[in-house]
Amino acid sequence: TAAAAFSPAHIQHTQRTHSLSPLCSDKGGGSAIAAPKTKTVTTTVTKQKQKQEQKKKYQPSDPDTFKQEDFEDAPMFRLFLIGDEGYDQEHVVTRLVEIIEDCSEDNGAGYFKSAYQGGEAFIGKYPREIAETYAEQLIRSEPIIFMDVRDDKD
Repeated sequence: TAAAAFSPAHIQHTQRTHSLSPLCSDKGGGSAIAAPKTKTVTTTVTKQKQKQEQKKKYQPSDPDTFKQEDFEDAPMFRLFLIGDEGYDQEHVVTRLVEIIEDCSEDNGAGYFKSAYQGGEAFIGKYPREIAETYAEQLIRSEPIIFMDVRDDKD
């Protein structure tokens, strides 16, 4: 029990038959590093795959070998300025120049004159989102500038 656990016991010493090598000895090192038992084997299969991949690369001097992908152009829509007798020319021309890219004051004045005389003026062909954005921004002007977006097929 508790007394037996702390009572002196007889310890038996055994004699070692071989000596232990010290970690830090004056002999210049300990045991040699063991060589790994596994060997790395290089096969020619990986080299053949690399050669095949190199053959697939295209030379810059061969542009005809690239596959040309066919892309459809975005459907185009026509943007029209609708004429109105209540327009102020300066306001309409200023807003056209501010909103529509590549529209100069001379072009804006020409669009205004065409819309005033003929009832409408063709401004240009644009992808649907761009044409609708231009029309929406011009319609939101104060005072309003009437615009129309039509499909180019009509």
